Amino acid sequence: MDSHTKTESLRIHHADIDKRNEFIKEDEWLNLTDESDHQELCNREQRYFLRAITKDLDLTDHLADAVNSLRIAFACDESVRTGEVVWL
Repeated sequence: MDSHTKTESLRIHHADIDKRNEFIKEDEWLNLTDESDHQELCNREQRYFLRAITKDLDLTDHLADAVNSLRIAFACDESVRTGEVVWL
């Protein structure tokens, strides 16, 4: 279960190029081995949700982000299945 929430590291790619069409800066690796496990992520979500209820926080942006992420996931799935570009 933990493996689907772990990234361990992220590669940061710098796309700037010079006049010879070569990358100016080497890629970097961001170490994330100390990130939270699945249960801690669930705990954080629950704490934030409780805070949203008790403090009457506006979750409009969070909801829009979640819906957009789901749209992207569905578009990826459709593109893989059909071999076509899916416009969002």
